[in-house]
Amino acid sequence: MANESNKTINLLNNGEFQSREVTSNTVGDLRNELDIANDANVNVGGTVRQNDYELSDADYVAYTSNNKVGG
Repeated sequence: MANESNKTINLLNNGEFQSREVTSNTVGDLRNELDIANDANVNVGGTVRQNDYELSDADYVAYTSNNKVGG
């Protein structure tokens, strides 16, 4: 059970969304908490969000790094 300051988000991992408890309130906080690169796109609910976007319980979150090569 999440405590009051924590949120449970659905984070895309290996092609599946998995519940994950985080302490982050914004996308910027989440970048720090999960060590997501500043040049990676963070999608919440299928839309690319900026660092000041506020996260909510049960949000669906995915991020992609722009350093992928090949096909």
